[in-house]
Amino acid sequence: MMMGVPVFQVQQLINKHQIKLFSSNYTLYADMSARVMSTLESFAPRMEVYSIDEAYLDLTGVYFKDSVDYGQRIRKKSG
Repeated sequence: MMMGVPVFQVQQLINKHQIKLFSSNYTLYADMSARVMSTLESFAPRMEVYSIDEAYLDLTGVYFKDSVDYGQRIRKKSG
């Protein structure tokens, strides 16, 4: 993986493999992140946001029968 490499240094690879480049929309990404974090917060008593797209949920004291089902409920609510 070549994260953080300037495009001019990999231009030959981009051309060779017909890679398409897209610009980022950080405003939209931040808005979507806030929505996801809000959803996650409603499923756990405590949450630690690690980065714009990562969070840790403390599920201590949360009762659920099936962890897969619980995860699917979270996913369904955020979708």
